[in-house]
Amino acid sequence: MSRVRNPTVLGSPILVGTITIIVLGIAVYLSYIAANGLPFVPSYRVNVQVVNADEVSKNADVRIGGARVGQVLTITPEPASKSWPHPYAQLGLSLKRSLQPLPSDTHYKIRLASVLGGKYLELIPGRSRGGGVPDGGTLTLSAVPSLNHELPFVDLDTALQIFGPATRRALRGSIAGFGDAVVGRGTQLNDIAHSLARGLGPLQTLLRVFADPSNRLAELISGGAATTSAVAAVAPTLNALLSDSATTFGALRDSALGQAIDQLPRTEASATNDLNASLPGLAETARLTQALRPSAALLPTAAARMDAIVTAATPVFRRVPSVASDLEDAIAAVQALARDPASIQVFQGLGSNDLATFGASGLNGLGAILRAVAPSQFACNVASLWLRNFAAGLTEGDSTGSWLRTMPLFDSNQATQTATPAPDLHLNYYPIETAGQCQAGNEGYSGKQLIGNPPKTSTTVDDTAPPPGVLARGRRAGLVPPG
Repeated sequence: MSRVRNPTVLGSPILVGTITIIVLGIAVYLSYIAANGLPFVPSYRVNVQVVNADEVSKNADVRIGGARVGQVLTITPEPASKSWPHPYAQLGLSLKRSLQPLPSDTHYKIRLASVLGGKYLELIPGRSRGGGVPDGGTLTLSAVPSLNHELPFVDLDTALQIFGPATRRALRGSIAGFGDAVVGRGTQLNDIAHSLARGLGPLQTLLRVFADPSNRLAELISGGAATTSAVAAVAPTLNALLSDSATTFGALRDSALGQAIDQLPRTEASATNDLNASLPGLAETARLTQALRPSAALLPTAAARMDAIVTAATPVFRRVPSVASDLEDAIAAVQALARDPASIQVFQGLGSNDLATFGASGLNGLGAILRAVAPSQFACNVASLWLRNFAAGLTEGDSTGSWLRTMPLFDSNQATQTATPAPDLHLNYYPIETAGQCQAGNEGYSGKQLIGNPPKTSTTVDDTAPPPGVLARGRRAGLVPPG
């Protein structure tokens, strides 16, 4: 006789379904509100005023020193106020509770997260020891620079805005003009480079003579500097002597000697002032001469490097006409693309879609996949061994194509239901492919029952080498390092 079991609470389908629906509802609710912060988790709310939100999006990062400390919850446009005469945007921030309170002289700026796009708000805490910014407080804009909390910052996207239509037209015109200037003049450019190369050799020899210590050029320069210093010391006297002499000879030459004598005092005073004003220039000349003394020894090296630059540039100049012609064709193609109605419709369709952020997300996902498979490849050569074995499995076939050879293994003790696992059962679905062990799933059969990972095996795997001659061609192309 069979015995009827008493029903249990968990055996009710209605109760189980109700509990499942409640759990799913809570999970959906938490995922919906997680963008504005998890419930029951305290946060520090602060508002900041910015001149331009500058493509900052909701839930953008708030960082201090590069570390994420919160997020932007709201972006609200505001009209002009007494402290700021233009419309602005107010950002509502949710920060870590440990930051409360921020110093009252905290500054902030909007920065570019990466070259792919995306903005974040960077906070720069001040050093004020006052009460700080309370929870719900606001860092405001002000027309007074010392009271303004927002710092101006020129990022890459702002700098690239200078390349507007007018700038692009000017650049295209300049490049086209440069192409017209050099086209057909390759021979003349080569002659110029050849003449420079021939002239630098004698110039290098001359400079080497100047730099030779036996020529005592340094002593000559030092002597000149000393002479200049000595003349500078008696410059007022010399100036007065020359001034008096000029005036005297001028008076002797002029028939109106009396008029010249009358003008002599004022002339002398003016000349004295002018010569006194020249004293700083003479002193600076003396210091400059002393400072130029060490540079004489560097002239041979500089001349040799200049000769090497001109010699290396000569082959490049030969290719300038062809490059200019190709560049002109490329610019014409770009202009045609810009005028194509289909291209205009595509760009209008794209609109303000943030393709840079979407591309960045895709790259991040690809990076996560590569980080996951990199240890297996670098430590155990997984991809190369799999491709080699797969190719070996396709070695048979007929005129219709290759066959994939397989060898199924069956064990009657494992194919039927039993009360206990088979005595020779191996159950290890997941591989261990790290720097410490290279083992595929269900690898290392021992002939006896083993459930879980077997003992540690060797890290030595088959070496897969490229076909003969591939590495040599890669080294010649610069794609494979020597060795």
